[in-house]
Amino acid sequence: MARDKAYREAEQRIKQARREGAIELDLSSMGLTEVPEAIASLIQLQTLNLFGNQLTQLPEAIASLTQLQILNLSYNELEELPEAIASLTQLQMLDLSHNQLTQLPEAIANLTQLQQLYLSGNQLTQLPEAIASLTQLQQLDLSVNQLTELPEVIESLTQLQMLKLSSNQLTELPELLGHLTKLKELRVWGNPLTTLPAQISELLDLETFSFNSSKITELPATVFQLKSLKRLDISGYENLTVLSKAIGNLNKLERLDLTNSKVTSIPEEVGSLGNVKILGLSRNNLIDIPISLAQLQHLEQLQLDGNPLNSDLASAYEQGTEAVLQYLRAKAEEQVTLNEAKLILIGEGEVVEPLP
Repeated sequence: MARDKAYREAEQRIKQARREGAIELDLSSMGLTEVPEAIASLIQLQTLNLFGNQLTQLPEAIASLTQLQILNLSYNELEELPEAIASLTQLQMLDLSHNQLTQLPEAIANLTQLQQLYLSGNQLTQLPEAIASLTQLQQLDLSVNQLTELPEVIESLTQLQMLKLSSNQLTELPELLGHLTKLKELRVWGNPLTTLPAQISELLDLETFSFNSSKITELPATVFQLKSLKRLDISGYENLTVLSKAIGNLNKLERLDLTNSKVTSIPEEVGSLGNVKILGLSRNNLIDIPISLAQLQHLEQLQLDGNPLNSDLASAYEQGTEAVLQYLRAKAEEQVTLNEAKLILIGEGEVVEPLP
């Protein structure tokens, strides 16, 4: 059988790694349904890659790999983690994304050196209180699960720089999220959120924020206080029809994505975002765009597909971003000429002598 062949091949790789004293072992994409017990002999191993197999469980023998720093178990069929995971106290990166986990064991509290934990694409409904012990975590990916709330102990993860929560069932975010002041990336896109806590404004180092909601019709004012933002993704915001003028406060923005929303106009203030390189406005209800966008000197991509653009703008867009900018500059010049003409006409108006 093919799987038996894969198992034997894995055993051969383990034997070779033992002979050579290897600190890395790659058993990825082999079709493995189980890990050979011989893995226990590789006590010097620091990196183990089991990506893309068909594993439903891990052997207790994994407890022997006490020097392991990187463990990749993504794209398997794991339904639970063994208590033996508690022995891997040197782990710095654990990738469990795209499995079938419904919960995390309390034993995860032992992984105090963990810096990266990837759990996207599982079936988690809650996080254990034990996660509070992972105080060295810098990256935590919980996207595409079934989480309905975050435990308050998440405030203990003060070293977090990346937190991904997209595509869960969260209706609110804890106020304590504001304590994660080292966050640079926060993604909460695709949750039925009814509000954003005001404390998000305390995330002064946040550079990437991804958010939308079917329950909120306006982008919360809190967002416009995130002055360090370089990327704002509010795509798919199905009830967003107006973008606030306060967008102009985010003067460090390099990418603004409004794709798949219901916006009917873009405020002039977007033209003041001089660092913007990518402006995603596809599939909205835009007929025109403000001439102020001609001021975006660093703009590389302007995406307008799927909008009911007026014929002149649509024609320019067919030729690319630079052609659109030229179209806007021409409109700006026309406006200046028109204003000058009005001034001349006013200046040449008949002077009426005052009554004696």
